[in-house]
Amino acid sequence: MLLPVLLASCESRRPAEPPTAARAALSDSATVPLTPAVRPDTTDVSRTSFHFREGHDTTLLIGGQLHRLLLRSETDSTQPLTTVSTGLVGEYFADDTSTFAQTGRVRGYAGSQVITLLDPSGRLVFRRQLRKQDFFAVAEKEIVTVSQPARPYFVGYHAPSQTLVFSIDIGIPASDVGQQCVVVLGLDGRVRHLVSSYDWNWGAADCEPRLLPNGTVLTCQALIRPDGRRISLLKPKSELVAALVLSDSTLLTVYQYGYYRARPDTSSAADAAGVSASFSDPEWVSDPRMRRAPNAFVLDRQGRVRQQFHYQGHYSIIGHVVPRRYVWQTHAYYLLDEARGLHVLDKHYPAGVTAVPFQQMQRFRKPQRPAEVRFVMTTETTSLAFYVDPAQPTRLRYERIERPD
Repeated sequence: MLLPVLLASCESRRPAEPPTAARAALSDSATVPLTPAVRPDTTDVSRTSFHFREGHDTTLLIGGQLHRLLLRSETDSTQPLTTVSTGLVGEYFADDTSTFAQTGRVRGYAGSQVITLLDPSGRLVFRRQLRKQDFFAVAEKEIVTVSQPARPYFVGYHAPSQTLVFSIDIGIPASDVGQQCVVVLGLDGRVRHLVSSYDWNWGAADCEPRLLPNGTVLTCQALIRPDGRRISLLKPKSELVAALVLSDSTLLTVYQYGYYRARPDTSSAADAAGVSASFSDPEWVSDPRMRRAPNAFVLDRQGRVRQQFHYQGHYSIIGHVVPRRYVWQTHAYYLLDEARGLHVLDKHYPAGVTAVPFQQMQRFRKPQRPAEVRFVMTTETTSLAFYVDPAQPTRLRYERIERPD
């Protein structure tokens, strides 16, 4: 669960001490209860980690008792699997290199993920095996076929719905090409949902699968409600750039409008020899009609829009990145657009979004003021330091930081 929404004051004034008679009267009366200290909300729930992740064995509380979760992956090299490549998987995985140019047939081996839950005494609660064939409907068959199965990554457990959530990364070995899936299991071991998280890591959203406190699962393409209803986060003629959790009850989605256009293939047969994965690097074509349209949306857990605005600060490395920083002293998220400025989103009131262009900020001049909080934000091309007084979250000073060559 996330921490309470109020911030403790850094300093409070001491009240005037009552006179002696009043103190005596107070001592004879009932004890005056003290106001409990409110803990600051220091958790940045928007954080994502974009890299190939494997899980590890862990423990969790179910019904107040400690259970053990065993996460395994297996490969059986005695059982080859073959399929025809559409161009994603290269000749490195050819079933027969002498005929690959004609057949496109690639080979991998049977494999699976195994999820085992044990009760406090070590007795089996369930054992669920997911074979490669189980993923053919939600991931590219050729990628699944040649992949080395990765151990499932445990996302979380929701007690009221008795569900366990996992993510599973699937990739072409010796390459940066991969996909991700989300698996939701019941405590009986049955698969409730097996869905795609992202179809292609080169255009993947800045997101990671999350389990919200009410049991809603963010898959990075959809919200899966506890009742099983799916709310798609995808829009036609657009690409999902980010799906970020902001709080227990809200998230932010960001889009770019347009489509991908294939580039001419200039590779030769000699270039393809020994290649594990082929990537055509399609060109993104923006829709000029949507250039000023809102493309960032604050949603509640039902997918309803609470607020919308225009944001252009994202960039791409392998997947998309929305540069941001959570400053707990102001309980606000700061989204950077290095050409224009910041968008400030209050974690406790996400519908309140404030645009703060650089023109409204003061250039930083020493010294740093006693009340100011300094935070740094970095993109591919620049680094900036911001200074904010927690009492005025949208009034900032800034400076550009020289980066070493």
